[in-house]
Amino acid sequence: MAWRRLRAGEVDHEALWLGVSAACAGGAWLWTTMRLPTPPCVFHALTGLPCPTCGATRCFVHLVHGAWREALLANPLIFAAFAAIAAFDLYAASVIATGRPRWRCEISARQLAKFRFSAIALIALNWAWLIHAGI
Repeated sequence: MAWRRLRAGEVDHEALWLGVSAACAGGAWLWTTMRLPTPPCVFHALTGLPCPTCGATRCFVHLVHGAWREALLANPLIFAAFAAIAAFDLYAASVIATGRPRWRCEISARQLAKFRFSAIALIALNWAWLIHAGI
């Protein structure tokens, strides 16, 4: 891991993902404030069980209204993802605004394998929570 300036021709991931994040958040906010219907969950309709992302829309709506506890209980992993996105957006906005060096991380194949295993385990634990909570 290192802090460094962007190289010539390098993709500015901070600007790219800050823009994508802002566009998605704006679209989701607009969708929920207009009270448009959410698409039905095909997995839930077929199995009767929640999918690993069930509760994401409710989590977002609760966050917009400042109901942190309800957002966390709607889907803990999505809540953590929204928090991570917010932290990244703050970082990205600050380095873009100040022109400071960017954080870049080199990941080995072994570290990537550990990350993938951890991600799958977190998704499974979150899914177990959703099933247990009856989401």
